[in-house]
Amino acid sequence: MTADTKPRPAGGRQRGKAAWTLVVALGVVVLVAVGFAVWFGIAWARAGTNDDLDLATTRDEVSRVAGAALVTVSTLDFRHVDQDLDRWVNASTGPLRDEFETRRAASKGALEQAKTVTTATVLKIAVTDLREREGKAEVIAAVRVDVTPDGKQATPKYLRLQAALDRTDQGWKLSGVTPVPFTPAG
Repeated sequence: MTADTKPRPAGGRQRGKAAWTLVVALGVVVLVAVGFAVWFGIAWARAGTNDDLDLATTRDEVSRVAGAALVTVSTLDFRHVDQDLDRWVNASTGPLRDEFETRRAASKGALEQAKTVTTATVLKIAVTDLREREGKAEVIAAVRVDVTPDGKQATPKYLRLQAALDRTDQGWKLSGVTPVPFTPAG
């Protein structure tokens, strides 16, 4: 060894190797993080235009509209029969609407004579069939109807209803309502 050369520290090679390993490891971590960020970014962007999201939005709309329409056609006040029957007609389309219009005069007389108020609440509702391209849907609902004869206490009546809906220029409308019979257990 000469006076011009300095002795190397004993662990110099080890420290250089450790620093290099740390740089490589950090580079790999950064690369993996960027990869995940890109992948999640693309997945998020695609989710915004996803057909499943559109279908879910339509399903939610059908459920909301069907629930409101079932409340409409299950609610009636003998003191406001004309307005209530108008709401029934406006909530419906096709053969159901035709039936409401055809039977309107007979229904009005019977409803006024019964002197009853019915108030409906949808307890649960589910879309059982949705054919978005065809503009057709079906739901099943559990409905509570409080029946109040004039001057008397309300009596709850529980119904299970299956309803068909058609998409019209004014949105989804009821095209059919059918009671679902209760089946006893056992």
